[in-house]
Formats: sequence, C-alpha cells, structure tokens
Amino acid sequence: MKRRAARSKQFNRRVSGLVAIVSLAVPTHAFSQQATDLGTVGSSASGSAPAAALVSKAAAVAPTQSSLKATQPQSIIERSFIEASKSPTSDFSSIAVIAPSMSLGISVNGPGLGETKLTMRGLPDGQFNITWDGIPFGDTNGPTHHSTAYFPASVIGRVEVERGPGNASNLGQATFGGSVNLFSRELAKEQGFGTFFSFGTWNTKLAGASFDSGVMGENGDALLGINVQHQTSDGYRTFSNVWANNAMLKFKKAVGDSSLLTANLNFQQSNYYLNDKEKGLTNDQADRLGKNFNLGDNPLKANYYGYNRVEKSTNMTYVALQTDWGKGWATDNKTYYYNYTNNGLTTIATNMETGLGTVKNSAGGNITNQMPGGLKTNEYDVWGNIAKLTKETSTGLARVGMWGEVANTNRTYYDLNLLSNPITPNFDQAAVPGVLGPNNNVLYNQKSGWHQYQPFAEYEWQVNPDLKVTPGFKYMHTRLSMDALVNQTGRTNVNYDKTFSAKLPYLTANYTIAPGLSTYAQYAQGMLVPDIGNYQSTSGSLTNIDPQKSTNYQLGLVHQSDRLTVDTDIYYIKFTNKIAQTPGTTSNNATYYNQGGVAYKGVEGQLTYALTDAVSGYVNGSLNRATSYATGLETKDVPNSTSALGLLYRSGGWSATVFYKRVGRTYALDDQGYEIAPYSTTDLNVSYLFKKPGMGFKTLKAQLGIFNLQDKQSVIAVSPTNKTAGAANYGTYAAADTFFWQPPRSMMMSLKADF
Repeated sequence: MKRRAARSKQFNRRVSGLVAIVSLAVPTHAFSQQATDLGTVGSSASGSAPAAALVSKAAAVAPTQSSLKATQPQSIIERSFIEASKSPTSDFSSIAVIAPSMSLGISVNGPGLGETKLTMRGLPDGQFNITWDGIPFGDTNGPTHHSTAYFPASVIGRVEVERGPGNASNLGQATFGGSVNLFSRELAKEQGFGTFFSFGTWNTKLAGASFDSGVMGENGDALLGINVQHQTSDGYRTFSNVWANNAMLKFKKAVGDSSLLTANLNFQQSNYYLNDKEKGLTNDQADRLGKNFNLGDNPLKANYYGYNRVEKSTNMTYVALQTDWGKGWATDNKTYYYNYTNNGLTTIATNMETGLGTVKNSAGGNITNQMPGGLKTNEYDVWGNIAKLTKETSTGLARVGMWGEVANTNRTYYDLNLLSNPITPNFDQAAVPGVLGPNNNVLYNQKSGWHQYQPFAEYEWQVNPDLKVTPGFKYMHTRLSMDALVNQTGRTNVNYDKTFSAKLPYLTANYTIAPGLSTYAQYAQGMLVPDIGNYQSTSGSLTNIDPQKSTNYQLGLVHQSDRLTVDTDIYYIKFTNKIAQTPGTTSNNATYYNQGGVAYKGVEGQLTYALTDAVSGYVNGSLNRATSYATGLETKDVPNSTSALGLLYRSGGWSATVFYKRVGRTYALDDQGYEIAPYSTTDLNVSYLFKKPGMGFKTLKAQLGIFNLQDKQSVIAVSPTNKTAGAANYGTYAAADTFFWQPPRSMMMSLKADF
C-alpha cells in the first residue's frame, strides 16, 4: 500500500508539473479538474476555464457561460448540464442549441433520433467548424456534419460554442463563422464501473456501460476509460426505426518525466430508414397522413421502408503527445485519422406516395410496373496532423504551428430497379459525351479530395497584469481535386484541381477591469473554401470564384461573482464574396460567381443567478440581423432573435431543471422571401441520486425527462416552390411547399448505476 501510494504521489507530481508548464503551450480553457488533462491541440487560445473549476456558486451550475479570460463570445456547456437537462439519446447539435444565437438542432424523429443541422447567428452548418478534442472534422464534399454519425451524448464531456474565428491558432476549414468544440469525457483517477439504461416514447431504448481504470501501471502513471452503448427506437415518424452502436476508448500515460501521451478511439455504427431526397410533407399530406408520416410498408409504393434505408459507420482516432522541453519551450502534437462510410438504398420518386414506375433495360427498352431507385455510397478517409511549438518569454507566450490534412473521397450513385429480385440495374441515364454506354445506369462515379495546410503564428503579450493582447497571423491553403469517371449533375468525365488561399490577420485583447469583471475585443478574419458542388455541372469548368471571407468585429463584457455569472457582446461581421448561382443557368449547366456580401450584426447575452444554494435561474438571448449589401433586405436562415429561460434546483439527492428555448422569425429565402414563424420548446427533467443504496452500488440515479413539454408542433423548416428570384410569386406559399414540424411531447426514464 505504501509503495502504491508513493507511486500515485509520484505520478501526480509529474502530471502537476506538466500542467504547470505544458499549459503554456495550449489554451487553459481546455483543462478540467483532472490533473492528467493537459488540454487539446487545435482549439481556441482564448484562455477560458471550465465552469467546474470555479468556486462561484453561479458558475458551478450555469448551463452556459463565458470565461473571464475570453477574447470572443463563447458559451461553455459542461457535462453537468448534459446529464441533468438533455435526453440520453441527444447528439451534439441538440446540446449546443441552448446557447445564444444558436438555432435548429431539433430532430423531426424525436430527440437524437435523426440527423439535425445547427445554425450559428444564421450561418448554416458548413460555415463554422465543429471539432473533436481540437480536431476539425466534417464531410469532404463541403465541411458539413452529420449530428448522429460520430459522438453520442454519453462520450461528450463538454461543448464550447465559440461565436467567432478565434485567434490565429483556431484551425479548421470554416473559421469563417466560428466553432462548436466538442471535448471527450475526462478520465477518473479512481477505478469505477457503471451501467446506464433509458427507455421511453416510441419504444426508444438505450443501454450502455462505462469503465474507468483509475490510476494504473507499474509507476501509477496511466489512466484508461472505456464507454459502450446500444440504442434502438421506432422513432416518432412512421417506419423510421433507428439503431446505433458506439464504442469509445481513451488512454493517457506519462512518458518519462516531461511528456504525456493521449490516445482516443471512437467508433460508431448506425442504421435508419429515410429517403435520400426527402424534404418533408405538403400541408395536404400532413392533413391526410399525419405530420409524422415518413415511410410505409407497401412494397408497391415509393415510400416502402425496405427501399429507403441507410447504413453508416464512422471512426475517429488520434494520438497526442505533449512535452515540456525546459527553459520555457513546449510542444503539442496531435496525429489523427477519421473515416465515414454511408451506403444508402433509396427510391427516386419526388412524391413519396407515387406507386410503381418505369425502368429501362440495357437496350434502352421500357419495363413498366417497376420501382426506380438507386444505391448511394459516400466514403472518405482523412489523415491529419496538428503541431504547436511555444516559448514562454518574460512578457508573454509565443506560439507557432502548422495544421496539415489530406482527404480522399469516393462517391457513387447507381440507378437500380428495386422491385426486381435480385435487384437489377436501371439503364435510365441519357448518353452524354464522355460517358460510356455501360455507365448509363451510373448517375455519378466521383473521386475527389483535398490537400490543405494552415501555418500560423501568434504572441500572447501580457502588457501588464490586467491586459493581454494577442496579435496573430494565419495562412490558409487548400487544393481541391476531382477525378470523376461520371461527374455528379453534369455526368461528364472531369479531372481538375482548384487552389484557394488566404492571408488572415487576427488581433484580440482581454482586459481585467476588476476582480470578477473583464472585457474583450476581437478583430479577426475568416475564410470558407468553396465545395465541390460548385464544379459539378456540365459548365463547372467555367466557374471562377474566390473563397467567401468574413471580417469580424466583436466586443464583450464578462462578470462573475459568487451568485451571478453574466456576459454580453455585440458583433458586426462583414461577409464578402458570397457565392451564388449565375442567373439564367440551371442545375445541369450551372456556373457560380461572387455576387456580393452580407452584413451580420447583433447583440447577445447569457446570465445565471444563484437565488439560493439550491435554486438558480438562467436566461440568455440574442437580437440578430443579416442584410444584403446589394438589396438592403434580410437574408435567409437568420432568426431575428433567440432566447432561453431556465430554472435549476439541486438539494440533497434531488435535482430538477426546466428549460425553454425560443427561435424568432426567420426567412426561408434571401431578400425576405417566405417567412417562417417563431417556434419554441420546453424540456423538464427530474432526478434523484441514491448514495450507497446497497447491493454493491456506490450510487444509483433515477431520472425522468419530458421533452417538448407543451406538445407544440410548429414548422421548423420549409422547402418553398416559388423560389425563383425576381418572379412575381417569389417567396409566396404554394400547395406543393413541403414542411418539417417539431416532434410532439416525449418522455425518457433513465437509470444509472455506479459500482
């Protein structure tokens, strides 16, 4: 026992020394209470700290908050909020949406039971980064994301929403708008094993287990954590069953006296039923079939669930090494690999109530009373490395580094007759010059990829004890490539490279006005690389566009005291080089150009007040506006406001939270076309923690969650029919418009046991 205690003390001394020195090389906001966490490579260098590390009563319970050391607007969302207030089936999207200026994040199939998209200040998914332990990830045909594909709520330790490009060391393809940073759960220093079970509405079930090794190894210098879970549900929508498996492994070990090695592996599998082109229901269909109609069980209809299914698998793996070299020098390196495989069978009917149709044989002859469909595959592999070198000086901290990444993608779509047994090709594609006859059942067969690198340098200048100023510079360089036997949309044979680059300056400052009160300012530029969709038509080679860019001006104030945390900010973003389709071109021969820009501006805030030691109140809100420089009219997807209200209670073993989130009026089309009314939702969670209840349990927690408590079913998205700019009926309602609605009230009962 004495030897074991001595080794444990030796390990803690080593790691504590690393924290003190290597923390100079990484942002301090990435640290938690765990002594073994030396931070993450690739995220903001704003220097914020997790709420749990603060002594403030309000900070300890705040659902979202900013750091006193922030240099841009941010919302830190701790694990405690995720466990107390979100469904166990949640994904990162439904967690991050609580923050100011965040919208959507609602699955129409039920909480966490279908993919969702976030918007940040009205900027859609793909115009801001999403990272995992500092690694930017996303699709390789454009940096968009699949919320259910990688990381379920059980493996997420913290979410940090950063509304801005950050410093020069903020990395990713879309620093243009900001970042949603996901962090893996911390490893416990004590050994433990836990199980968790949830069941609820729509036959939703989730079961999993977690294991923490505690301090282990001959020298007491290693930690291991494992988490596995299995989830199934019938879903709210008809024949929308989902199932998913996830496994996560995380390992940390001290290497010598001055380095820490971290390895993380996350693997996800998921299957569900959905048509690839599904855009919701018309009002007539909703009235006749119900707002929950999706698929059916009639194999003579295009909506037959057996013809519309998706199988996905993903993994994310990284190895990080952080080293203190002495005399103020430190390095932080992270090497990673992730992949994504999506195989989907789908019918091609635009109206899902359509019955049997016509397919073609290899000779071009028609075969009637068949089911046209297709097999879609999207596979990509991404390799990358993020390296940082820092040097502590007498006046601050110098940081330089490089991010490099290579991606390879294979995307195919084959036309099939889904009614035949076995399934046979449907040779319905018209012959196109450059496309061989045998490929007339191939809609596209496309290989693409990118090579990108981002070197950066910045200096955190401690002007005086109260003022830190950080100038920085980053160079973004991306080379897109495509080698398609049959290109998407145009169906021609193409082989090309497109190169984009930008020189981006940064300047941030944080000033401590008084203890518990600070202010910050930011000037930062961001860039968004065009995606391959701009080059897929028969005229794609004629497209000559520059990357979209943003120039951000932001100012904020942060206050923290024992019972109050509050912060507010104002922002102005100049969005230039907006990419749009050339007027007069169709999807088949589309070209694109830089049409102009948009001004984004607004005010945001978030506040938590500890009314008593047991009861706290929470409020956040934003006023947002984005207008076109050309017309002066508002652009699509930007809510004119967002707001949230919450009440939190914790006393003894009892815990309860209730949260209300509202998203204001938006437009579905640019220039104030097609108004979408505000929508809101309210969630209630109540739990009780039994300590040492017997039967070998350390703790046993029972929790009931009720989501969309008010049972609202407002429209959250629309696909308009009248969307031709300049037409007299632009943005007006049509009977063929399709809609998505909020899912109704649902409940989840959960049990979590720790041994």
